[in-house]
Amino acid sequence: MAEDSLNASNPETANHHWFPFLRFKKECEATGKEVSLNQWMRETGQLDQKIAHEESVALAAKIAAEKEADAKKEIEKEALKKKKEIQGESKGKIN
Repeated sequence: MAEDSLNASNPETANHHWFPFLRFKKECEATGKEVSLNQWMRETGQLDQKIAHEESVALAAKIAAEKEADAKKEIEKEALKKKKEIQGESKGKIN
C-alpha cells in the first residue's frame, strides 16, 4: 500500500506541518547556507504576490526618483535662463 504523504509521520517524505521546511533546513545546513523561512517560502512559490508587490514598489520608487531628477533639471534650466535674461537686461540698462 502506498504511503499517503499527508498522513505520514516520516519527516523525509511527509508534506504536512513543518516537514518540508525541516527538509529545506537540513539541505541548507548541509551546504552551509543560512536557513531562512522567508527564503524557503520564496523558493516554493508561496510568496509570489509579496515578491510582485516588492518589485512594483521598487519600480515605483525608481520612476519617482527619475521624475524628481527630471524636474530638478527643468528647474535648473529655467533658473539659468532667467539669470541670463536678468544679466542681459542689466547690461542693456548700463549702456
